[in-house]
Amino acid sequence: MKLSRLLIRVVLSCALIISSTEIARSQSGNMSDITQPNPNEIMNQPEPDEGNTADNLGENTAGDIVEETPVDSTQPNSEIETSSQETPSQETSDTINTQSEIVESEPVIIEQTTEAEAANSPESDEIVKKLVDEAEQRDIKKSEEPKEEKVAEKNSQPATEQIDRGEYETQFQDAPSDLAILMQEEFQLNQLIGSTGIQLYGSVPSVKQISHRLAQLAEQTGKKAAFINISLQNNQLESFVVLPEQVQANAETSLVASSELNGIDAPPAAQVPIIRKTVKNTSRKDIIAKATELREKIGDVRRLNQNEYKRSSQELYNVLIKPIEADLAANKIDVLVFSMDSGLRLLPVAALYDGKQFLIEKYAMGMVPSFGLTDTRYVSPAKASILAMGASEFKEQADLPTMPIELKTIVSNPRRGQSFLNQQFTIPNFVAQNSGQTPFSIIHLGTHAEFKAGDLSDSYIQFYDSQLKIPQLQKLSNQLGWNTNKTPIELMVLSACETALGDKDAELGFAGLAVQAGVKSTLASLWYVSDLGTLAMMGEFYDQLDSTLNKAEALRQTQLAMLRGNVKINNKQVNLSNGTGLPLPSDFPDGTLTLNHPYFWSSFTLVGNWN
Repeated sequence: MKLSRLLIRVVLSCALIISSTEIARSQSGNMSDITQPNPNEIMNQPEPDEGNTADNLGENTAGDIVEETPVDSTQPNSEIETSSQETPSQETSDTINTQSEIVESEPVIIEQTTEAEAANSPESDEIVKKLVDEAEQRDIKKSEEPKEEKVAEKNSQPATEQIDRGEYETQFQDAPSDLAILMQEEFQLNQLIGSTGIQLYGSVPSVKQISHRLAQLAEQTGKKAAFINISLQNNQLESFVVLPEQVQANAETSLVASSELNGIDAPPAAQVPIIRKTVKNTSRKDIIAKATELREKIGDVRRLNQNEYKRSSQELYNVLIKPIEADLAANKIDVLVFSMDSGLRLLPVAALYDGKQFLIEKYAMGMVPSFGLTDTRYVSPAKASILAMGASEFKEQADLPTMPIELKTIVSNPRRGQSFLNQQFTIPNFVAQNSGQTPFSIIHLGTHAEFKAGDLSDSYIQFYDSQLKIPQLQKLSNQLGWNTNKTPIELMVLSACETALGDKDAELGFAGLAVQAGVKSTLASLWYVSDLGTLAMMGEFYDQLDSTLNKAEALRQTQLAMLRGNVKINNKQVNLSNGTGLPLPSDFPDGTLTLNHPYFWSSFTLVGNWN
């Protein structure tokens, strides 16, 4: 089969070069659309400093949102009527409709204690104290970890050239919407190759193909998703929303992987709607600083009794979501699929706040490193078999005392699966269990995992007696055949994961985990959410997955149940929303504690296939 391949090259002469090649079967291990050798295509230049010292975002919480067509200056402080504009498309059969409007910023108002927070008992202070003590002990252990010496050696992988960011942004801002999205997709792929050393092959899907695939999935799952690509630039932010094409998808072609997107025959008259919004007078540096501030405030268990995070959360909402929220509502979108620029891939988007509601109260959501790297095929998780492995005790890391309860809960009836704890949680046993004739479709690892700053080879998943480095995971995936149609893994869960802030390699490691593991999607935490919070999240998530049969929606319902106080700690039990009580260890403090703070629920992020 021959597929058209778009190669977008940014050079100092400002030329865009588009070529096509004949492609072969994917070797990347993830059924992606990247199916031919991906040569270095962007000239190597240093990126501008992205330090987090400046913080001017709060002074102009929404920036200036502009449209691509002239705005009538006689209408100040009013909402501008939506306009549409056809832009040239790289495929003559596409009709690209680009829409935009101006949205006025609103003041950030921080609300008082919620009803769910008020429901906490006086004894909840003892539970919080226990969580804080555990966090401090964990910090001490981490500080005592031996520092690995860096051995200078020549990288066996060819160096991947990086972009001249300023030159790229100039061309990006001038490009029509469909080409700009392709440029961003190619850029993100180039970043992932450079960080991980993974060899990716194939073509970047066109906007038409993305839109058609979204329409197919909406027909299959009943959930209408929008693909949202965020580009952070030196002097502005641009948001692109690709909506499902405005024709009925053909359910007969329900299992079309993204590697086959170029083989989809969309009706010639299909409308491919793109929404492009530009937020002026805001910078990449300021937005990344604000995102880092939000992460630090939400992810600190010592701030459970504070809501100061809402200010930075709302400021980010105003620049990332507010410009497109009316379009999302008008198109009845259910799921937001984000492809974030560097600096935002570790943002807990579920906790973005509009002043009244969190984003998770409106939409299910997921993240992808790029659309072309995502195996979008939908397979119902009904009767999925689960391999649940983990450890409750460690030699050099904090113990996870509720892990036996977590593993037992995950594989309890009516779910099917097997669980292995502590001494049975070894890499050889992991390989053996995944080598059976009937493969597991969900892999749950209840253990420490960390994406560290610097070289990705320092990042790891902790087994009982050894660490599995992230690069080794890719080799293991190839060995087990996860990168084939024969044994696809629908979901890998890392329930006690954390990722270093402010490091591009750690960020890309987290975002590209599904690609490296050769699995369709991963569910992992951005920061360590305490043993207690993880038990509550995982117990509720698998129950919701049984009923919703959709990963993004199951995560959303889990987060809502925690936010609304329907999952809580009460009398030494974790009470799930269905009335089930999961017993806690006998030395756990008495009292009632709701888990509505985003510290508990917003850390968990679905990356890859959201269906």
